[in-house]
Amino acid sequence: MPIPSLRPHALLGLSLGLTLGLTLGLPLPLAAAPARAAEEAPRSAVSVSVRPAAARCFPDRVEVTGTLTPREQVDLGADREGLKVSQVLVNPLDTVTTGQILARLTPMEGPSDGAGTPLRAPVGGTVLRSQAMIGQPASPRLGPLFQIVTGGEIELSAEVTLSDLGRIAAGQAVAVRPLGLPEVVGKVRRVEAATDPASQTGRVRIALRGAPEARVGTFARGIVTVGERCGIGVPYSAVQYEPDGTIVQVVDGTRIETRQVTVGLLAGDDAEILAGLSDQDLVVVRAGAFLREGDVVQPIVTEPAGRP
Repeated sequence: MPIPSLRPHALLGLSLGLTLGLTLGLPLPLAAAPARAAEEAPRSAVSVSVRPAAARCFPDRVEVTGTLTPREQVDLGADREGLKVSQVLVNPLDTVTTGQILARLTPMEGPSDGAGTPLRAPVGGTVLRSQAMIGQPASPRLGPLFQIVTGGEIELSAEVTLSDLGRIAAGQAVAVRPLGLPEVVGKVRRVEAATDPASQTGRVRIALRGAPEARVGTFARGIVTVGERCGIGVPYSAVQYEPDGTIVQVVDGTRIETRQVTVGLLAGDDAEILAGLSDQDLVVVRAGAFLREGDVVQPIVTEPAGRP
């Protein structure tokens, strides 16, 4: 069967159709590529938690350490030679009143039957130590038989570096934690005038309030609140310490920006930013090396769990 021949005008139409189809069809995928990339970019952006930099106040504190000591102490013993203890009426940690008989003393040749000269407390307070034993010699040369904490008042005698000593003043509040005991409230009573040139430290006396279990000689730490400063706060986890400076990453729109900052005081989980940020900057909550300047991210705004 013979193959039908195509007329010239039909061939021309077929050729034009193929050419037009190739000419118009070829750029279509190229034109659609940027649109698809723009649609895919948000889906590939990393989600990061951010928090607005916010105004808050930071307490300025100084840490001190030392031991618990009596605020005032009275030593009591024999006032002459040739005596011995014939009776003991109190024990260490007993509370005594002014004029109360603590022990009786008799001449060395006399009997130890409880009679003799009474030894009375000159002040009320708590018996800190007792060296009195029946039959034991008592004399000024042998030292005191009793040590009494006047009024039962115990305080923290703490060392402070000279760089911080000038910031501490009488009346400032102190949180004191004796070793093995709960935290108690204290207040700076006195800043000693003398300093130790060898250790470059000074000494402060901190009165305690409501510390019945505190014992003389116990080690304790104290946090003195010397002031307060208000400024911009961010999560401390947002701060990165790099070789060329301290930085915080913020999100501007959907892109990461790196800011050089100056860190001030710390309080709980927050850090004070002295320079480099403004109020309401969106700060990346947890700093990490996986984020770089200009990265596209999906910010998720969070709120602080709570402040100390």
